Amino acid sequence: MEQQETRVSWATKINYGIGISGRSLSNGLSGRLQYYLLTVLHMRRGLQGPLLVLGRIWDGINDLIMGTVVDNTRTKWGKFRPWIAIGTLTNALVMVGLFGVPAALGAPGREMWQFAYVLVLWLLWDMTYTMVDVAYWAMVPALSSSPKERDQVATIPRIFGGLFGVATAFNIQIINSLGKGDELLGFQRFAVVTSAIFVATSLWGAALVREPNIALPTEKKESIGLGKALSILTHNRQTMVVVAVMLLFNVAANLINGNAIYFFRFVVGDDNRFGIFNILTGVASGVGMFGFPLYTKWFGRKRLYTVAFALPCIGCACMALVNRFLGSESFWGAFIPFLAAVCIGHAGYGLMGVMQNVMLADSVDYGEYATGVRNEGIIFSTLTMLSKLAGAANDLISLGVFSAVRFGGQDAVTATPAAVKGIACLMYVFPPIAVALSFLLYKTLYKLSPERMEEIHAALGRRSAADEEK
Repeated sequence: MEQQETRVSWATKINYGIGISGRSLSNGLSGRLQYYLLTVLHMRRGLQGPLLVLGRIWDGINDLIMGTVVDNTRTKWGKFRPWIAIGTLTNALVMVGLFGVPAALGAPGREMWQFAYVLVLWLLWDMTYTMVDVAYWAMVPALSSSPKERDQVATIPRIFGGLFGVATAFNIQIINSLGKGDELLGFQRFAVVTSAIFVATSLWGAALVREPNIALPTEKKESIGLGKALSILTHNRQTMVVVAVMLLFNVAANLINGNAIYFFRFVVGDDNRFGIFNILTGVASGVGMFGFPLYTKWFGRKRLYTVAFALPCIGCACMALVNRFLGSESFWGAFIPFLAAVCIGHAGYGLMGVMQNVMLADSVDYGEYATGVRNEGIIFSTLTMLSKLAGAANDLISLGVFSAVRFGGQDAVTATPAAVKGIACLMYVFPPIAVALSFLLYKTLYKLSPERMEEIHAALGRRSAADEEK
């Protein structure tokens, strides 16, 4: 007997997608933190490194803790929605504080006070954002057990996030406009605007997306501690494989997206080109994300996953060829082929954005099959964790390259020949290496093929039927 599939209405799917809309703006702004510290606050790289590393170490601990908390939650509103609401409200307040560093802290001799302020707010931002992110994505396997519907549930939020992400593409220009040339003031005002939109859309989704099979407080269930949560993860080998594969893939994407602002501002010298770059890469990612359910129907998941790994490598190779043969001095004529190359790669990143949700949802079912216990919160806490660890890797690699070429911070922010080469490496040399390693792990260690998942769902169905007969 096969496991009975749960279904979800289109109204729920749409409201679920709306719930992530404003969060994409907030997350996009947090992605400018390194730029904010490097070129607006002019914080020394020697302080930025520890700040970002400490934040990411806390990330790994915090994400798993939050996954454990979600799985232990029992309320009449469900196990996910309360944390989405609480996390949204607190994260919005912290975001305003993070990009509202008091000017007095930037005075000579007060650098360590500025460092301490940013560090505390950065840790609080991560903790509150994790509340929302873990609870939100952990709902995917809970909303539906149908593979087709899971593809849709995982894709629709990406559509809404992409639509609102248009503003993220031009957030540097918006910041300059809001601050009337004063980037520090512009960052403060933009933080307020994005936080307000975040609160409105996230609470909308939390209010209207109903969780199936809500466990009321009167139900008794064994509490899961941090030690047991770690054991659950380490014993679910497929989840660990997915985390490793996606970590490397996200590192590649972050290196390009995180350093494009430096490429267009300090190498090309035109922020407007950066906005166009962001728009087109967003469209390319959208082509990958939005069409994921259709592509899987046409080609099957195995072939589609291989394409997702191949496209970023092809895109980076084309970027290098454009830069090599046309040269930066003729970049204006090379802009269109350069963008075409970037779009090829980002179509693959878009596919992978949905893939990671689908693969983790499958690993939830695998974990239930292997252990008899279902842990959506703990498994999906790795989604947030790997995203942040990838961001940490990007920050450390970027800061290491910038230190080597003496770019940014207290050094002059200029496009020296060394800086141009360093930024080029960050844009299209390191990313394909990370993608190639990711593909190698996927091919050798990932075992949850569509055929294997059919077997797992059938076994879960038989187990459920047997339990009902008892």
